[in-house]
Amino acid sequence: MKIKSNFKVVAPATLANLGCGFDSLAIALEALQDEIIVTLSEQPGIHITTIINNKPTIPSETMQNAAGISAQLLLDFLKKEHGVDANIGFNFKLTKKVPLGYGLGSSSASAVAGVIAVNEALGNLLEKRELIPFAIEGEKIAEGTARVNNIAAALLGGIMLTRDHATLDIHRLPVFKGLSFVIVHPQHKRILHKDANQKLPQQVSLVQAQQQAANASALVQALYMSNLTLLSNTLCDHLVEATWSKSIPYFEEVKAAALAHKALGCGIAGSGSGIFAVCKNSLEANQIAEAMQNIYTKNKVKNKCIISNIHLEGASKK
Repeated sequence: MKIKSNFKVVAPATLANLGCGFDSLAIALEALQDEIIVTLSEQPGIHITTIINNKPTIPSETMQNAAGISAQLLLDFLKKEHGVDANIGFNFKLTKKVPLGYGLGSSSASAVAGVIAVNEALGNLLEKRELIPFAIEGEKIAEGTARVNNIAAALLGGIMLTRDHATLDIHRLPVFKGLSFVIVHPQHKRILHKDANQKLPQQVSLVQAQQQAANASALVQALYMSNLTLLSNTLCDHLVEATWSKSIPYFEEVKAAALAHKALGCGIAGSGSGIFAVCKNSLEANQIAEAMQNIYTKNKVKNKCIISNIHLEGASKK
């Protein structure tokens, strides 16, 4: 078996939920991608030698890092089931470009980059979809929770629908041409997914559940029909926004500014603290981004803005 070395893989940031698709919808974002440079190691296993832009600090120990765990699990599997040399090992130089705590799927990007790195180094012994369980488990061990929808989007690109987490029943949805996404986040407010989950309501009303299901179904229809009006009508959350938004500074004001400047929809990026807006095109995205940032600026809240198209390819070797 020819082993590849000294190459780079990337895995994109993701935007989960899209309002109506709590824990089921996610899209891959072009603007931000984690990177891993892979080289051969003299020692067996996965070794994270460097983490660049490691703020806030994430561990470099292999079995405490989402990229390291997912990569090690996959490597162990390939050694056992595909006859890969037991002494093979790889060094990872990880560059964190997807920031943590803003609802951009940071740990999912790392976990996905890890499995792509090992699979590529060993000649792509598995298909992309076969890598999903290893990335899920890597993120779960490292972060205490796994987000199948984020993993699927980061790995496969585009807009992904997870119908069932247990069976990994995952489907690709059509992509609107020209859609642009804005994510604005307060710099000094990070929200970890596991912390946000502790605040979730234990019960929702039948009316809320019905409306959420109707919107998620209509979003799928809107994508297949390329119907912008219907898409806009679906981009709202009846389950978690009311709870999670309380932890995000000036959420209601930022959302109102986005909608007033013709955003198709606006809501919480993942579990926050980022706020996303869906825009018809890049020109309107710039105008909407300015309006959203102005709310924070006038209230003296330091913030950052990301404008991105959908990343269609997903994680890959570069």
